[in-house]
Amino acid sequence: MLNNIKPRALKQYMSIFRAYDIRGIYPKELNCDITYKIAVAFANKFNDADEFVVGRDCRISSPALRDSLVSGFKDSGKDVLDIGVVPTPVFYFAIAHLKKQGGIIITGSHNPKDYNGLKIQREEAIPVTGETGIYEMEKMIEKGEFKAIEKKGTIKELDIVGDYIDYVSKIPKLKRPLKIVLDCGNGACGTIPERIFKKLGCVVETLYAELDGNFPNHQPDPHDAASLKALQKRVIDTGADCGFAYDGDGDRIGVVDETGRIVSGDFILMMLARQALDAKKGAVIFEVRSSRSLLSDVKNHGGTPQITRAGHSFLLDEIVKRNAVFGGELSGHMYFPYCYYNYDDGIFASLKIAEIVSGIDSLSAYVDSLPREVASPEISVGCADDRKFKAIEEFKEYLKENNYDFLGIDGARINFKHGWALARASNTTPHIKCRFEADTKEHLDEIMAEVSNILKKFGVNIYK
Repeated sequence: MLNNIKPRALKQYMSIFRAYDIRGIYPKELNCDITYKIAVAFANKFNDADEFVVGRDCRISSPALRDSLVSGFKDSGKDVLDIGVVPTPVFYFAIAHLKKQGGIIITGSHNPKDYNGLKIQREEAIPVTGETGIYEMEKMIEKGEFKAIEKKGTIKELDIVGDYIDYVSKIPKLKRPLKIVLDCGNGACGTIPERIFKKLGCVVETLYAELDGNFPNHQPDPHDAASLKALQKRVIDTGADCGFAYDGDGDRIGVVDETGRIVSGDFILMMLARQALDAKKGAVIFEVRSSRSLLSDVKNHGGTPQITRAGHSFLLDEIVKRNAVFGGELSGHMYFPYCYYNYDDGIFASLKIAEIVSGIDSLSAYVDSLPREVASPEISVGCADDRKFKAIEEFKEYLKENNYDFLGIDGARINFKHGWALARASNTTPHIKCRFEADTKEHLDEIMAEVSNILKKFGVNIYK
Protein backbone atom coordinates (compact mmCIF):
# COMPACT_ATOMS: atom_id res chain seq x y z
CA MET A 1 0.00 0.00 0.00
CA LEU A 2 1.05 3.59 -0.67
CA ASN A 3 1.17 4.60 2.97
CA ASN A 4 3.52 1.70 3.74
CA ILE A 5 6.32 2.90 1.45
CA LYS A 6 9.32 3.74 3.57
CA PRO A 7 12.62 5.39 2.66
CA ARG A 8 15.21 2.73 1.93
CA ALA A 9 18.59 2.23 0.40
CA LEU A 10 18.41 1.28 -3.27
CA LYS A 11 21.76 -0.46 -3.44
CA GLN A 12 20.30 -3.72 -4.73
CA TYR A 13 18.30 -1.81 -7.38
CA MET A 14 20.84 0.77 -8.52
CA SER A 15 21.75 -1.05 -11.73
CA ILE A 16 18.18 -1.11 -13.08
CA PHE A 17 17.76 2.67 -13.46
CA ARG A 18 19.33 3.35 -16.85
CA ALA A 19 19.76 6.17 -19.33
CA TYR A 20 16.58 5.40 -21.28
CA ASP A 21 14.71 2.64 -19.53
CA ILE A 22 14.58 0.48 -16.40
CA ARG A 23 15.90 -3.05 -16.82
CA GLY A 24 17.18 -5.95 -14.74
CA ILE A 25 17.10 -9.63 -13.87
CA TYR A 26 13.82 -10.84 -12.37
CA PRO A 27 13.34 -11.09 -9.40
CA LYS A 28 16.86 -10.37 -8.13
CA GLU A 29 17.04 -6.83 -9.52
CA LEU A 30 13.61 -5.99 -10.93
CA ASN A 31 10.71 -7.35 -8.90
CA CYS A 32 7.15 -6.60 -7.85
CA ASP A 33 8.18 -4.47 -4.86
CA ILE A 34 10.32 -2.02 -6.83
CA THR A 35 7.84 -2.01 -9.75
CA TYR A 36 5.07 -0.86 -7.42
CA LYS A 37 7.32 1.94 -6.15
CA ILE A 38 8.25 2.96 -9.69
CA ALA A 39 4.55 3.26 -10.58
CA VAL A 40 3.98 5.48 -7.54
CA ALA A 41 7.02 7.60 -8.36
CA PHE A 42 5.89 7.98 -11.99
CA ALA A 43 2.40 8.99 -10.85
CA ASN A 44 3.91 11.59 -8.51
CA LYS A 45 6.34 12.86 -11.15
CA PHE A 46 3.51 13.33 -13.68
CA ASN A 47 0.86 14.30 -11.19
CA ASP A 48 -1.24 16.30 -13.65
CA ALA A 49 -2.08 13.15 -15.60
CA ASP A 50 -5.27 11.31 -14.64
CA GLU A 51 -4.89 8.11 -16.71
CA PHE A 52 -1.94 5.95 -17.80
CA VAL A 53 -1.70 3.21 -20.41
CA VAL A 54 -0.24 -0.13 -19.30
CA GLY A 55 0.97 -2.92 -21.57
CA ARG A 56 3.26 -5.93 -21.27
CA ASP A 57 5.22 -8.45 -23.30
CA CYS A 58 4.90 -12.22 -23.08
CA ARG A 59 7.71 -12.93 -20.60
CA ILE A 60 6.92 -15.26 -17.72
CA SER A 61 7.46 -12.50 -15.16
CA SER A 62 5.38 -9.85 -16.94
CA PRO A 63 1.92 -10.67 -15.47
CA ALA A 64 3.16 -10.33 -11.88
CA LEU A 65 4.96 -7.08 -12.67
CA ARG A 66 1.85 -5.82 -14.44
CA ASP A 67 -0.25 -6.42 -11.31
CA SER A 68 2.21 -4.42 -9.20
CA LEU A 69 2.35 -1.63 -11.76
CA VAL A 70 -1.44 -1.34 -11.91
CA SER A 71 -1.69 -1.40 -8.10
CA GLY A 72 0.87 1.40 -7.83
CA PHE A 73 -1.03 3.56 -10.30
CA LYS A 74 -4.43 2.92 -8.71
CA ASP A 75 -3.10 3.54 -5.20
CA SER A 76 -1.74 6.85 -6.50
CA GLY A 77 -5.19 7.89 -7.70
CA LYS A 78 -4.52 7.26 -11.40
CA ASP A 79 -6.88 5.47 -13.76
CA VAL A 80 -5.36 2.67 -15.87
CA LEU A 81 -6.02 1.68 -19.47
CA ASP A 82 -4.72 -1.90 -19.75
CA ILE A 83 -4.09 -2.93 -23.37
CA GLY A 84 -2.75 -6.38 -22.47
CA VAL A 85 0.06 -8.27 -24.21
CA VAL A 86 1.25 -6.12 -27.12
CA PRO A 87 4.45 -5.16 -28.93
CA THR A 88 5.95 -1.91 -27.71
CA PRO A 89 4.96 0.01 -30.90
CA VAL A 90 1.32 -0.88 -30.27
CA PHE A 91 1.69 0.53 -26.75
CA TYR A 92 3.19 3.71 -28.23
CA PHE A 93 0.33 3.83 -30.74
CA ALA A 94 -2.23 3.65 -27.94
CA ILE A 95 -0.70 6.69 -26.23
CA ALA A 96 -0.22 8.76 -29.40
CA HIS A 97 -3.36 7.78 -31.32
CA LEU A 98 -5.71 7.98 -28.33
CA LYS A 99 -3.98 11.14 -27.04
CA LYS A 100 -3.28 9.66 -23.62
CA GLN A 101 -0.98 11.28 -21.06
CA GLY A 102 1.61 8.53 -20.83
CA GLY A 103 2.16 5.06 -19.49
CA ILE A 104 4.52 2.15 -18.90
CA ILE A 105 5.03 -1.09 -20.79
CA ILE A 106 6.65 -4.07 -19.10
CA THR A 107 9.18 -5.60 -21.49
CA GLY A 108 12.63 -7.12 -21.49
CA SER A 109 12.98 -6.29 -25.20
CA HIS A 110 15.70 -8.48 -26.80
CA ASN A 111 17.31 -9.59 -23.52
CA PRO A 112 17.42 -13.20 -22.22
CA LYS A 113 14.30 -14.63 -20.61
CA ASP A 114 15.35 -13.95 -17.01
CA TYR A 115 15.41 -10.20 -17.70
CA ASN A 116 12.51 -7.79 -17.71
CA GLY A 117 12.14 -4.05 -17.82
CA LEU A 118 9.96 -0.95 -17.98
CA LYS A 119 9.74 1.48 -20.87
CA ILE A 120 8.25 4.73 -19.64
CA GLN A 121 6.51 7.24 -21.87
CA ARG A 122 4.69 10.53 -21.46
CA GLU A 123 2.25 12.22 -23.86
CA GLU A 124 2.69 11.56 -27.60
CA ALA A 125 4.72 8.45 -26.60
CA ILE A 126 7.74 10.63 -25.78
CA PRO A 127 10.22 8.53 -23.77
CA VAL A 128 11.05 9.40 -20.18
CA THR A 129 14.84 9.08 -19.90
CA GLY A 130 17.33 9.22 -17.08
CA GLU A 131 17.69 12.94 -17.69
CA THR A 132 13.96 13.66 -17.96
CA GLY A 133 12.62 11.62 -15.08
CA ILE A 134 14.04 8.14 -14.43
CA TYR A 135 16.84 9.32 -12.13
CA GLU A 136 14.48 11.70 -10.36
CA MET A 137 12.04 8.83 -9.78
CA GLU A 138 14.92 6.76 -8.39
CA LYS A 139 15.65 9.49 -5.84
CA MET A 140 11.97 9.79 -4.93
CA ILE A 141 11.84 6.07 -4.18
CA GLU A 142 15.02 6.23 -2.12
CA LYS A 143 13.67 9.09 0.00
CA GLY A 144 10.10 7.78 0.18
CA GLU A 145 8.72 11.17 -0.82
CA PHE A 146 5.19 10.50 -2.06
CA LYS A 147 1.94 12.43 -1.80
CA ALA A 148 -0.95 10.93 0.14
CA ILE A 149 -3.96 10.00 -2.04
CA GLU A 150 -7.50 9.53 -0.73
CA LYS A 151 -9.29 8.28 -3.85
CA LYS A 152 -8.06 5.22 -5.73
CA GLY A 153 -7.95 5.01 -9.49
CA THR A 154 -9.89 2.62 -11.69
CA ILE A 155 -8.92 0.20 -14.44
CA LYS A 156 -10.41 -0.66 -17.81
CA GLU A 157 -9.20 -2.90 -20.61
CA LEU A 158 -8.96 -2.15 -24.31
CA ASP A 159 -7.97 -4.22 -27.37
CA ILE A 160 -6.11 -1.69 -29.52
CA VAL A 161 -4.42 -4.15 -31.90
CA GLY A 162 -7.12 -3.98 -34.57
CA ASP A 163 -6.95 -0.18 -34.68
CA TYR A 164 -3.16 -0.34 -35.00
CA ILE A 165 -3.34 -2.84 -37.87
CA ASP A 166 -5.92 -0.75 -39.71
CA TYR A 167 -3.89 2.44 -39.27
CA VAL A 168 -0.42 1.23 -40.32
CA SER A 169 -1.66 -0.90 -43.23
CA LYS A 170 -3.01 2.21 -44.98
CA ILE A 171 0.37 3.99 -45.19
CA PRO A 172 2.67 1.83 -47.38
CA LYS A 173 1.91 1.56 -51.10
CA LEU A 174 3.30 -1.68 -52.50
CA LYS A 175 3.88 -1.73 -56.26
CA ARG A 176 3.49 -5.51 -56.34
CA PRO A 177 2.59 -8.22 -53.83
CA LEU A 178 5.60 -9.79 -52.17
CA LYS A 179 6.45 -13.20 -50.80
CA ILE A 180 7.75 -12.61 -47.27
CA VAL A 181 9.02 -14.70 -44.37
CA LEU A 182 8.72 -13.23 -40.89
CA ASP A 183 10.45 -14.33 -37.68
CA CYS A 184 8.73 -13.09 -34.53
CA GLY A 185 11.02 -15.07 -32.21
CA ASN A 186 8.14 -16.10 -29.89
CA GLY A 187 7.98 -12.47 -28.80
CA ALA A 188 5.10 -10.05 -28.43
CA CYS A 189 4.61 -9.41 -32.17
CA GLY A 190 2.93 -12.78 -32.60
CA THR A 191 0.76 -12.75 -35.72
CA ILE A 192 0.39 -8.96 -35.96
CA PRO A 193 2.97 -8.40 -38.76
CA GLU A 194 1.51 -11.29 -40.77
CA ARG A 195 -1.99 -9.85 -40.50
CA ILE A 196 -0.76 -6.48 -41.79
CA PHE A 197 1.21 -7.90 -44.71
CA LYS A 198 -1.72 -10.08 -45.74
CA LYS A 199 -3.95 -6.99 -45.81
CA LEU A 200 -1.43 -5.59 -48.31
CA GLY A 201 -1.83 -8.65 -50.54
CA CYS A 202 1.44 -10.39 -49.66
CA VAL A 203 2.07 -14.11 -49.32
CA VAL A 204 3.38 -14.51 -45.79
CA GLU A 205 4.90 -17.23 -43.64
CA THR A 206 5.67 -16.57 -39.99
CA LEU A 207 8.25 -18.43 -37.94
CA TYR A 208 7.79 -18.68 -34.17
CA ALA A 209 4.59 -16.64 -33.89
CA GLU A 210 3.57 -18.42 -30.68
CA LEU A 211 3.95 -16.17 -27.62
CA ASP A 212 6.41 -17.95 -25.34
CA GLY A 213 8.42 -16.11 -22.71
CA ASN A 214 10.95 -18.93 -22.58
CA PHE A 215 12.01 -18.10 -26.18
CA PRO A 216 12.58 -21.78 -27.00
CA ASN A 217 13.86 -21.30 -30.57
CA HIS A 218 16.36 -18.45 -30.33
CA GLN A 219 17.02 -15.16 -28.57
CA PRO A 220 14.52 -12.50 -29.74
CA ASP A 221 17.33 -10.27 -31.02
CA PRO A 222 17.36 -9.51 -34.78
CA HIS A 223 20.90 -8.13 -34.60
CA ASP A 224 22.37 -11.36 -33.32
CA ALA A 225 23.38 -13.32 -36.42
CA ALA A 226 22.68 -16.62 -34.68
CA SER A 227 19.05 -15.57 -34.19
CA LEU A 228 18.56 -15.12 -37.94
CA LYS A 229 19.68 -18.54 -39.15
CA ALA A 230 16.20 -20.05 -39.35
CA LEU A 231 14.89 -16.99 -41.19
CA GLN A 232 17.78 -17.06 -43.66
CA LYS A 233 17.19 -20.71 -44.46
CA ARG A 234 13.45 -20.31 -44.87
CA VAL A 235 13.78 -17.31 -47.17
CA ILE A 236 16.06 -19.36 -49.45
CA ASP A 237 13.92 -22.51 -49.26
CA THR A 238 10.68 -20.71 -50.14
CA GLY A 239 12.10 -18.30 -52.73
CA ALA A 240 10.82 -15.32 -50.78
CA ASP A 241 11.54 -11.73 -51.79
CA CYS A 242 12.88 -10.91 -48.32
CA GLY A 243 12.62 -11.75 -44.65
CA PHE A 244 12.05 -9.65 -41.55
CA ALA A 245 12.87 -10.44 -37.92
CA TYR A 246 11.60 -8.56 -34.86
CA ASP A 247 12.97 -8.34 -31.37
CA GLY A 248 11.03 -9.45 -28.30
CA ASP A 249 8.91 -6.31 -28.13
CA GLY A 250 8.80 -5.38 -31.81
CA ASP A 251 10.48 -1.98 -31.82
CA ARG A 252 13.58 -3.17 -33.73
CA ILE A 253 14.02 -4.97 -37.03
CA GLY A 254 16.45 -7.24 -38.82
CA VAL A 255 16.39 -7.79 -42.60
CA VAL A 256 17.39 -10.70 -44.85
CA ASP A 257 17.51 -10.40 -48.65
CA GLU A 258 16.25 -13.03 -51.11
CA THR A 259 19.63 -14.79 -51.14
CA GLY A 260 19.48 -15.28 -47.36
CA ARG A 261 22.09 -12.61 -46.72
CA ILE A 262 21.71 -10.35 -43.67
CA VAL A 263 21.34 -6.67 -44.60
CA SER A 264 23.48 -4.57 -42.26
CA GLY A 265 22.11 -1.65 -40.29
CA ASP A 266 24.00 0.94 -42.36
CA PHE A 267 22.33 -0.28 -45.56
CA ILE A 268 18.88 -0.47 -43.97
CA LEU A 269 19.28 3.13 -42.84
CA MET A 270 20.58 4.20 -46.25
CA MET A 271 17.61 2.70 -48.08
CA LEU A 272 15.07 4.20 -45.69
CA ALA A 273 16.79 7.60 -45.69
CA ARG A 274 16.70 7.70 -49.49
CA GLN A 275 13.01 6.78 -49.40
CA ALA A 276 12.27 9.54 -46.90
CA LEU A 277 14.24 12.14 -48.84
CA ASP A 278 12.40 11.22 -52.03
CA ALA A 279 9.20 12.19 -50.21
CA LYS A 280 10.52 15.25 -48.35
CA LYS A 281 13.90 16.95 -48.09
CA GLY A 282 15.26 17.77 -44.66
CA ALA A 283 17.47 16.69 -41.79
CA VAL A 284 18.27 13.00 -41.25
CA ILE A 285 19.50 11.95 -37.81
CA PHE A 286 21.90 9.08 -37.14
CA GLU A 287 23.95 8.00 -34.12
CA VAL A 288 27.71 7.95 -33.68
CA ARG A 289 28.17 4.38 -35.00
CA SER A 290 26.91 5.29 -38.46
CA SER A 291 29.21 4.94 -41.48
CA ARG A 292 30.79 7.76 -43.48
CA SER A 293 29.14 6.29 -46.57
CA LEU A 294 25.72 6.72 -44.99
CA LEU A 295 26.35 10.36 -44.14
CA SER A 296 27.69 11.09 -47.63
CA ASP A 297 24.75 9.34 -49.27
CA VAL A 298 22.27 11.49 -47.35
CA LYS A 299 24.03 14.62 -48.62
CA ASN A 300 24.03 13.26 -52.17
CA HIS A 301 20.25 12.79 -51.97
CA GLY A 302 19.52 16.30 -50.76
CA GLY A 303 19.41 15.68 -47.02
CA THR A 304 21.27 17.17 -44.09
CA PRO A 305 22.88 14.43 -41.97
CA GLN A 306 23.34 14.99 -38.26
CA ILE A 307 25.14 12.73 -35.77
CA THR A 308 23.92 12.39 -32.19
CA ARG A 309 24.38 10.06 -29.22
CA ALA A 310 23.47 6.38 -29.45
CA GLY A 311 20.21 5.55 -27.73
CA HIS A 312 16.77 5.78 -29.29
CA SER A 313 15.49 8.45 -26.88
CA PHE A 314 18.50 10.68 -27.61
CA LEU A 315 17.92 10.14 -31.32
CA LEU A 316 14.28 11.16 -30.97
CA ASP A 317 15.24 14.33 -29.08
CA GLU A 318 17.41 15.38 -32.00
CA ILE A 319 14.72 14.43 -34.55
CA VAL A 320 12.20 16.67 -32.80
CA LYS A 321 14.72 19.48 -32.29
CA ARG A 322 15.67 19.57 -35.99
CA ASN A 323 12.24 18.69 -37.39
CA ALA A 324 13.93 15.80 -39.21
CA VAL A 325 12.29 13.68 -41.90
CA PHE A 326 13.93 10.42 -40.81
CA GLY A 327 16.26 9.01 -38.18
CA GLY A 328 17.60 5.66 -37.11
CA GLU A 329 20.10 3.56 -35.22
CA LEU A 330 22.22 0.66 -36.44
CA SER A 331 20.53 -1.48 -33.80
CA GLY A 332 17.23 -1.26 -35.67
CA HIS A 333 15.32 1.61 -34.07
CA MET A 334 13.79 3.66 -36.92
CA TYR A 335 11.76 6.89 -36.92
CA PHE A 336 9.54 8.12 -39.78
CA PRO A 337 8.24 11.57 -38.81
CA TYR A 338 7.54 12.48 -42.44
CA CYS A 339 4.75 9.90 -42.64
CA TYR A 340 4.09 8.39 -39.19
CA TYR A 341 3.96 9.04 -35.48
CA ASN A 342 7.21 10.04 -33.78
CA TYR A 343 8.15 6.70 -32.22
CA ASP A 344 10.26 3.72 -33.22
CA ASP A 345 8.35 0.82 -34.70
CA GLY A 346 10.02 -2.29 -36.11
CA ILE A 347 6.80 -3.50 -37.70
CA PHE A 348 6.28 -0.21 -39.51
CA ALA A 349 9.93 -0.21 -40.60
CA SER A 350 9.42 -3.61 -42.23
CA LEU A 351 6.41 -2.22 -44.11
CA LYS A 352 8.48 0.67 -45.47
CA ILE A 353 11.28 -1.69 -46.54
CA ALA A 354 8.70 -3.92 -48.23
CA GLU A 355 7.51 -0.83 -50.09
CA ILE A 356 11.06 -0.37 -51.41
CA VAL A 357 11.43 -4.05 -52.35
CA SER A 358 8.12 -3.99 -54.24
CA GLY A 359 9.55 -1.39 -56.62
CA ILE A 360 12.86 -3.10 -57.49
CA ASP A 361 13.94 -6.35 -59.13
CA SER A 362 15.77 -7.72 -56.08
CA LEU A 363 16.80 -6.52 -52.65
CA SER A 364 20.26 -8.10 -52.95
CA ALA A 365 21.06 -6.20 -56.16
CA TYR A 366 19.92 -2.93 -54.61
CA VAL A 367 22.04 -3.47 -51.50
CA ASP A 368 25.05 -4.36 -53.67
CA SER A 369 24.66 -1.05 -55.49
CA LEU A 370 24.87 1.04 -52.30
CA PRO A 371 28.10 2.92 -51.49
CA ARG A 372 30.25 1.42 -48.77
CA GLU A 373 33.63 1.36 -47.06
CA VAL A 374 35.36 -1.47 -45.19
CA ALA A 375 33.92 -1.73 -41.70
CA SER A 376 34.35 -3.86 -38.62
CA PRO A 377 31.35 -5.29 -36.80
CA GLU A 378 30.52 -3.62 -33.51
CA ILE A 379 33.01 -5.07 -31.01
CA SER A 380 31.88 -5.44 -27.38
CA VAL A 381 34.62 -5.52 -24.75
CA GLY A 382 33.64 -6.48 -21.20
CA CYS A 383 34.00 -3.59 -18.73
CA ALA A 384 32.26 -3.29 -15.35
CA ASP A 385 29.39 -0.81 -15.03
CA ASP A 386 31.26 1.10 -12.34
CA ARG A 387 34.35 1.39 -14.58
CA LYS A 388 33.16 1.74 -18.21
CA PHE A 389 32.28 5.45 -18.22
CA LYS A 390 35.42 6.43 -16.34
CA ALA A 391 37.57 4.43 -18.79
CA ILE A 392 36.01 6.29 -21.72
CA GLU A 393 36.56 9.67 -20.04
CA GLU A 394 40.23 8.79 -19.52
CA PHE A 395 40.44 7.70 -23.15
CA LYS A 396 38.95 11.02 -24.31
CA GLU A 397 41.36 12.99 -22.14
CA TYR A 398 44.28 11.14 -23.73
CA LEU A 399 42.96 11.94 -27.22
CA LYS A 400 42.61 15.60 -26.31
CA GLU A 401 46.11 15.81 -24.84
CA ASN A 402 47.57 14.18 -27.97
CA ASN A 403 45.67 16.39 -30.44
CA TYR A 404 43.44 13.75 -32.01
CA ASP A 405 40.49 14.99 -34.07
CA PHE A 406 37.43 13.48 -32.41
CA LEU A 407 33.73 14.00 -31.70
CA GLY A 408 33.04 13.47 -28.00
CA ILE A 409 29.25 13.57 -27.71
CA ASP A 410 28.96 9.83 -26.95
CA GLY A 411 32.30 8.26 -26.17
CA ALA A 412 34.83 9.28 -28.82
CA ARG A 413 34.45 9.09 -32.59
CA ILE A 414 37.98 9.69 -33.90
CA ASN A 415 38.56 10.98 -37.42
CA PHE A 416 41.54 9.66 -39.35
CA LYS A 417 42.66 10.53 -42.87
CA HIS A 418 41.40 7.23 -44.25
CA GLY A 419 38.59 6.36 -41.84
CA TRP A 420 37.30 6.63 -38.30
CA ALA A 421 37.03 4.76 -35.00
CA LEU A 422 34.50 4.80 -32.19
CA ALA A 423 34.76 3.73 -28.55
CA ARG A 424 31.81 4.30 -26.23
CA ALA A 425 30.38 2.91 -23.02
CA SER A 426 27.19 0.90 -23.46
CA ASN A 427 24.21 2.36 -21.63
CA THR A 428 22.58 -1.04 -21.12
CA THR A 429 25.34 -3.62 -20.54
CA PRO A 430 28.78 -3.77 -18.83
CA HIS A 431 30.73 -3.23 -22.05
CA ILE A 432 32.82 -0.81 -24.03
CA LYS A 433 31.61 -0.89 -27.65
CA CYS A 434 33.93 -0.16 -30.57
CA ARG A 435 33.48 0.23 -34.32
CA PHE A 436 35.96 0.96 -37.09
CA GLU A 437 35.66 1.94 -40.74
CA ALA A 438 38.15 2.85 -43.49
CA ASP A 439 38.50 3.13 -47.24
CA THR A 440 40.63 -0.06 -47.48
CA LYS A 441 41.26 -3.18 -45.42
CA GLU A 442 44.87 -2.10 -44.83
CA HIS A 443 43.82 1.27 -43.47
CA LEU A 444 41.16 -0.41 -41.33
CA ASP A 445 43.79 -2.68 -39.76
CA GLU A 446 46.04 0.32 -39.09
CA ILE A 447 43.27 2.30 -37.39
CA MET A 448 42.19 -0.68 -35.27
CA ALA A 449 45.77 -1.32 -34.15
CA GLU A 450 46.37 2.32 -33.19
CA VAL A 451 43.14 2.69 -31.23
CA SER A 452 43.57 -0.72 -29.60
CA ASN A 453 46.98 0.26 -28.27
CA ILE A 454 45.53 3.42 -26.74
CA LEU A 455 42.58 1.63 -25.15
CA LYS A 456 44.90 -0.89 -23.53
CA LYS A 457 46.29 1.95 -21.39
CA PHE A 458 42.87 2.13 -19.73
CA GLY A 459 42.26 -1.58 -19.29
CA VAL A 460 40.20 -2.11 -22.46
CA ASN A 461 41.58 -4.89 -24.66
CA ILE A 462 39.82 -5.25 -28.00
CA TYR A 463 41.68 -8.41 -29.00
CA LYS A 464 41.41 -10.23 -25.66
